Amino acid sequence: MLKRIITKALILLIISLIIVLIIESLFMAASAKNLNKLPASGQKTSKSAKQNIQRELVFQQQIDLNSDAQIDTVSIWLDKNLKKYVLSVNNVLYQPKENILQVIGTEIVDIDSSDGYKEILLHYRSNKVEKYIILEYNGKVLKELLNTDSKPIIDGNKEVIIERNMDFWVKKERYILDQNASGVRTLKLSPQELYYVGVFAYVKRPFVLYSYREQKTKLTTTKKGEKIEIVQCDPSNWFKDQSKKNNKMYDWYMIKTEKGLLGWAMLKDFINCIDIVKAQGQ
Repeated sequence: MLKRIITKALILLIISLIIVLIIESLFMAASAKNLNKLPASGQKTSKSAKQNIQRELVFQQQIDLNSDAQIDTVSIWLDKNLKKYVLSVNNVLYQPKENILQVIGTEIVDIDSSDGYKEILLHYRSNKVEKYIILEYNGKVLKELLNTDSKPIIDGNKEVIIERNMDFWVKKERYILDQNASGVRTLKLSPQELYYVGVFAYVKRPFVLYSYREQKTKLTTTKKGEKIEIVQCDPSNWFKDQSKKNNKMYDWYMIKTEKGLLGWAMLKDFINCIDIVKAQGQ
């Protein structure tokens, strides 16, 4: 009888020890698993922190760009690792085709104060050339409306004036905001037959002025020392010789002599024959 009791007690003791060992093994395995997870979590945090360091916020503004009663976040980020700038509106990204070396400025403009839209004007330097880009956000996509090398003049009346440097004068181009039946908005150039120049010069070598934009009907020849006014320019290169198109040396200029005669000459025929009178401040 006593022997049976002792045997049962030993069996119960062995079973208890086995259970304890099993529990302890499970606990140790779970602990080891948790310990293994800690370095991975730490690495993830470190990686995230590193990414945040590599990404620098350059500009940010919150505004409703398309009158949908939703505030849009306009941001410019510099990826220090890739050395690239990225502009975003909410989650929509825009990156120019050319590499931005420096963001000079960003502002919100309004081309048409009556249409409920506002635009983004991005000013940056690329390969030593300054650029201005007008961007539109319609709630879904970012679209480039205009890319120019001079600052646009915007007054909220649907037009954008661009002043282009033509070496000795400034050409003013007019773009008008157009919207089609589908709601697509574009900036279209409104061409002028003639562009106002308004520059004075002294003649250092005589050159011929023609009555028309051709070289057949001679009007007069300028005289050395006389003061002339370069009144207008026709940059259309309308003549039939296709090889000369888009070459500004073949643009026609209307010139006024001291006697009040108005004639025409190509830039290539008089630019080296004059001394430009610099305006004050130039």
